[in-house]
Order: sequence, then C-alpha cells, then structure tokens
Amino acid sequence: MTPTLKKPSDLFTQDLAGTHKRYETESVTPGSDTLASYDSNGYVILRGLLSAEVLKAADTALRDLLGPTGRNNFEGFSTQRAYALLAKTRALDPLIAHPQILGFLKARLHAQPLLSACLGINIGPGETPQMPHADDGFYPDMRPDARHGLSVIWAFDPFTRDNGATRAWPGSHLWRSGREPEDTDVWRPAVMEPGDALVFHGGLWHAGGENATQQGRLALTAQYCAPWLRTQENMSLAVPPQIVRTLKAPLPSLLGYQIHPPFMGHVNGMHPNRLLD
Repeated sequence: MTPTLKKPSDLFTQDLAGTHKRYETESVTPGSDTLASYDSNGYVILRGLLSAEVLKAADTALRDLLGPTGRNNFEGFSTQRAYALLAKTRALDPLIAHPQILGFLKARLHAQPLLSACLGINIGPGETPQMPHADDGFYPDMRPDARHGLSVIWAFDPFTRDNGATRAWPGSHLWRSGREPEDTDVWRPAVMEPGDALVFHGGLWHAGGENATQQGRLALTAQYCAPWLRTQENMSLAVPPQIVRTLKAPLPSLLGYQIHPPFMGHVNGMHPNRLLD
C-alpha cells in the first residue's frame, strides 16, 4: 500500500521506498532490574543463554575459522581473530539473533539495528592487556545519552581474571566526552562461564584482559549499531547476496536489508529485500 504523507514528520516514520513482506521474530524483553543495572553500570551479564548443543556447534565452528594472530598491540600479538562469520557458518546464527539479545536491542538501541561487526577473538597465552576503548569511539558524538551502539561478548571458554576476561569500567558510558580511564579508575573483570553473554553500552570503556594462563580464551563478539550509522564491517561485501538469501529473519535485516524511514537503504528506489526475491 502506498503511504500517504500528512505532515512533515511522516517522512521519518514511514517507509517511502516501498513496503515489503514483514517477518515476525522472537524477542524477550529484559526485566526492569536487568535494564536498571545496564543503565547504571553500562553492562550486564546474562547467564546460561545457550543449550549445550548450540554452544558445542558454535564453539567448533568458530575455532575452525580462527586466523593468524594480530598485527599490532591493540589486536594483540598473541590473539587470533575471525571475521565475516555470517558468510562462513550457520552455527553462530542463534547467538547473533538470540531472542534475549534482540529484546535488549529493542529496549536500549533500536527496533531495527544493524550488525556493525561480528568476529571471533581468541586471547592466547601470554597476551598483554588490551588498550581500553569504547566501541562507539569512532563516531563523532559521544554524549552520555547517545544510543549509537550495543555490543555483546559471548563466552566460549570460562572468563577469569587470569585468562583475559574482558575488563569493564563501570559507569564509564556516562563519562563526559573526551574522558579516558585513569589509573585511579577501577575496572572489573567480566567473569563468565561458556554460554554467558556480556551485554554492554557502546560508550562503555572496556578492554581484553591479560592472559597469564596456558590456555586460550575464546569469545564471539557481536556489535550492533543504529540503522543510520556506518557499520565497522562492510557487510554488503562480507556477506554476498547469495548467502543472505539463505538466512532466516532477522539476519538479513541486521545485515542492512531493511529501510530506515523514509528511504535510507533503498536500492534503485525500492526495498533492498526485493533483490533477494
């Protein structure tokens, strides 16, 4: 049905690129205490989200995809990574579009976010602490009330203080623009078990920890952003259309096959999903 515009604000609420069939996706709205903890601290840990079967399949697939160690001290000279994961395996789909995560995204980011980055990170023995950073740091506006991004780190190995558990600076998402962690600022390790997920605000200062053990610490990190922002990974090239056609909702939407009103994301003036029909 062709939309009818009655006032200027309708431009920003209606899809002018043409409607397309919609898909219902399951999501679970976080509880009020969980959201309050996220709002105050900038992060929260969701426990035991994955079945043993899903976790085992995801773990096996991700380990097989790990590449060489990093090129600099931020990536980590003893840390392996894997990119473009949605083009390479279906075993991680249940994590990237997990109902609990989708519910968090709706509550604290946007109803139709984009997948900004999705990578595997294996912090190896002897790795040094990563430089603190905020995942939203490359966007120019870092106001505390800005909702640019939300990130999730899935634990595949136990996360401990000794093996590289993510370090989080509680409340740092509320710091003034330009402030960085100082030696007097207290960080906390995100201690987790396999199948747990660390959900955190894109403005939260955090870092991979030092691995002083003899075993690696494997994780999947999925970073989401508002639909009007550029993604870190160029998903249009990383995941070709022939693969997107095989994905279940809402994964195509997360990869950019969506319209942000009035027509951001169109292809030849139409909804991008028409390319997949």
